[in-house]
Amino acid sequence: MIISGVRRFGLLAAILGAAACSSAPPPETAPAPVADLAAVQEDAPQTDLLVAPEAAVLMSETVELTGTEMGTMWTFENPPLDYWEETYGFRPSSEWLEHVRLASVRYGGGCSSSFVSANGLVITNNHCARGCIDAVSTEDDDFLNNGFYAATREEELVCPNLHLDQLIEIEDISEEMRSAAQPGMSDAEITGARNTRGEELDSACEEATGLQCQVVSLFHGGQFMLYKFRRYSTVKLVFTPEMQAAFFGGDPDNFTYPRYDLDISFVRAYEDDGVTPAATPHFFEWDADGAAEGELVFVTGNPGSTARQITLSQYLYQKEIWHPLLLGLFDQRLEVMHAIKRDDPERGRAMQNMIFGFENTQKLYRGQLKGLRDTELTAKKIRWENEFRAAVEADPALAAEYGDVWDRIAEIKERQAELAPTVLLNRPNLVSPSAHLQLAGQLAQYVQLAAQPEDQRPPNWDRLEGNLRDPGELHMDQSMGMLAGRLALAPDWLPPEAVLVQAVRPGETPEAAARRLIESSQLGDPAFRESLMTGDPERLQASTDPLIQLVLAMQAEQAGALPGWQAASASEEVQNERFATALFAVYGTDLPPDATFTLRITDGIVKRYQFNGTYAPAQTTLYGLYARAEEFGNEMPWTLAPAIDEARAEVDMSTPINFVSTNDITGGNSGSPVIDREARWVGVAFGGHIESFPNEFLFAAENGRTVSVHSAGITEALRSIYGAHELLEELLSGSD
Repeated sequence: MIISGVRRFGLLAAILGAAACSSAPPPETAPAPVADLAAVQEDAPQTDLLVAPEAAVLMSETVELTGTEMGTMWTFENPPLDYWEETYGFRPSSEWLEHVRLASVRYGGGCSSSFVSANGLVITNNHCARGCIDAVSTEDDDFLNNGFYAATREEELVCPNLHLDQLIEIEDISEEMRSAAQPGMSDAEITGARNTRGEELDSACEEATGLQCQVVSLFHGGQFMLYKFRRYSTVKLVFTPEMQAAFFGGDPDNFTYPRYDLDISFVRAYEDDGVTPAATPHFFEWDADGAAEGELVFVTGNPGSTARQITLSQYLYQKEIWHPLLLGLFDQRLEVMHAIKRDDPERGRAMQNMIFGFENTQKLYRGQLKGLRDTELTAKKIRWENEFRAAVEADPALAAEYGDVWDRIAEIKERQAELAPTVLLNRPNLVSPSAHLQLAGQLAQYVQLAAQPEDQRPPNWDRLEGNLRDPGELHMDQSMGMLAGRLALAPDWLPPEAVLVQAVRPGETPEAAARRLIESSQLGDPAFRESLMTGDPERLQASTDPLIQLVLAMQAEQAGALPGWQAASASEEVQNERFATALFAVYGTDLPPDATFTLRITDGIVKRYQFNGTYAPAQTTLYGLYARAEEFGNEMPWTLAPAIDEARAEVDMSTPINFVSTNDITGGNSGSPVIDREARWVGVAFGGHIESFPNEFLFAAENGRTVSVHSAGITEALRSIYGAHELLEELLSGSD
């Protein structure tokens, strides 16, 4: 697979199990066709769902751009040396950049981290390391809630299934990837050919080098790079504070600032023998004082995805379709889970991690949707697109080749806007689904697959069968609540004749319909499920079970929309690459590419910002941590962690604990090192505040901030709160 940013407008494909990928520009003989799309939308009238608000159009004529609307997530192969020198008076050497790249490490499949000693010591966020912490905990030792410290190598605990990736080498393979597209290929064939070529290059690279290799699409197909990583497969836990110290303030304070979180964990990379700590000569020296306000800092890490280099129609699709639809689902699910937590605290505790995840995502989408609906942000998007489009049209060659790409993408997004609700809402296992509806969907899938030859069944066949025989406890209240939520949402997005709309009888509430469907179904009976697991689709079709009938009707409705959706998605991939090629032709590498969960470096300043009519400080201190706990009566989630409470008399209260900077980050940057111009380690990023969420679509540094744990706070905590003297000595000396 080609690794590209999982752009927000492509997430539906990811949810439906399709690969997120990009491809290169089409053959130069003519603009890429949209024949695939035309075939499926021949009879579909354009509905103009995606129209910019008139107020934003008018404002776009006067609004001013800063030049950083595409952000500052620079790749290491194209560092903006002139921009850094002009802006900060700082021009790093190639040796500086190489050292910083090699000291930065991708943490597992979703976070960032960095080496902070010559002996493989790595720091990341506690929320990134929770999978490891939970895995090494036992009934007697709850390290997630109580913390953990290994003062010696022998005490360090192996993190199961965790790896660290260090970017060793970057190779430009743009021409090789472009050659995969041949004249006469359809959009889907072009995408498939490039995926195949990418897999071939991945395999050849790994066989030749022994490294982990990934083909990476940048600028949505404007460039293709082959990234080569050294993988550390043995990683051991060294230190983590209590959860209450790492997540002080809980969900109410999450995505806000000021914050007082010790969101850190230390692990250690080992050599292939699993016994010898890794030799890591490239590491960030620890600055125990940290960065002061006004200081230049850099964040290096692996931002997951942004959607800045998209067209206005794609932007409006997010505003009108994707974000409102997903938010409706999140709101419904959280309403059910909060009700269960209120009525059954024990089950609520078991669901807390899931609730936390949904609340995070809900806040994220709400913040982004607020930005999408902001007139000024939309006006800036319109202004930026108009300026880019004018530059293309001013060049006759570019205009002939790419001048129609905006209109073609707009046609595609109109079609997707019509199809997305049908394709998405008819998926049985969508976003924390009703357990009974999900069982019906799994049963239908199992029977359909069982009828196929064995060699054509997917790898998860055994897991599907096992889940049908033992799905675990089926909670009726949760199952009915989730189904009722979907039925309540359906009329807002689907036509009156849609299956999910018709499932609610006249005069019936969605809650009553969900209760009727589930209570009259036999899917909770293992013997009933077993009787239908025969591989006979006709027997399944003949079943009178109401949930099976509902799921089969949902599948049929989705199947009617899916070919059009898939054709539109394939066409969008090709048009995205044409758009990206035009963008690259006009701006080159003066703009950073959208995030792709690949290593980036972003510049910024430690800086306060306007907040509630005053200013939020550039840094918070331990004074504030103790004060916030006191102000809330030390009640959860503002309860002091025991170790912090007990060390009250020993700590220096004036020590900074968190700070904010104007660096450009997004999901995937969690655990990223914050360094100064001397490449000294001054902090670890753990998130952005809610004001930064619209940066997903256009970067605005005025009030957007990266929130990080301050190195001075970590130093003081290790010394005066946790007594982790061996670890602190290794940090300060760079070696054990």
